[in-house]
Amino acid sequence: MNRQVPEKIAIVGNGKVAKHMIHYFESVGQPYIHWFRQTTDSTQTAGLSRLARFKQKLFTTRDTHGGNFISVLGPVQKVLLLLPDDQIEPFIQSHPELKSRTCIHCSGSLQSELAIGCHPLMTFGPDLYELDCYKKIPFVVDEGADFSQLFPLLSNPSYSIKSEHKATYHALCVMAGNFSQMLWRAVNEQLPELGLPDHVMNLYLAQNTTNFIVNPQAAATGPLVRGDQLTIGKHIKALQTNPLADIYQAFLDLHQSPATQPQRKSS
Repeated sequence: MNRQVPEKIAIVGNGKVAKHMIHYFESVGQPYIHWFRQTTDSTQTAGLSRLARFKQKLFTTRDTHGGNFISVLGPVQKVLLLLPDDQIEPFIQSHPELKSRTCIHCSGSLQSELAIGCHPLMTFGPDLYELDCYKKIPFVVDEGADFSQLFPLLSNPSYSIKSEHKATYHALCVMAGNFSQMLWRAVNEQLPELGLPDHVMNLYLAQNTTNFIVNPQAAATGPLVRGDQLTIGKHIKALQTNPLADIYQAFLDLHQSPATQPQRKSS
């Protein structure tokens, strides 16, 4: 029985998301071509093993001068634009050859008539992940888009979102992920001033994260949950000159807001 060759997908960009998506594509056998602008090829291949350089040539096509994009694109009909939000539409508009192709972007907030949004709800660091991790990443896609049609070899869960909700959705992602890390980092920087190592909270933070994932409604502990006003008052007094004082008060206000209180079931 003849096995149909998967359709190639073009990847534009060379940031962290691009590198992770390339690794994911290679892991599942998704053919692709890779295009990005660069000034020298030596910076890209420096430090790569012979096998890595071979795979690079096998799987990718690069225009090292940033020109003649159409010759690199060839017959490919799907183009994954992994560029900063403010560069996505200008890039499409400056390449008329993309008008007849399906353009896809991974921005969580951009709503564009020129490209379909498929946002991977994941943080992408400098290190690549295991295949099982990539397969579990949920994709939040523009309303009306079919993730399985755009990426037939990817089995990720996908969820549809209306255009008017995208900015709010992405703001929530940023607060949940980036803001929490900013707070953790600010706390870590203050711990040595108290004579404690900056890593002393690592296990505490890890367990809090696990508890929230297992049971988000019951995971929180501490004086705010207990309604311990005496301890809360001590905290506010101790933090009077601390740059985190306003954050403590903001979370106290959030906790006391009726909108954040658990819904009580009527008897």
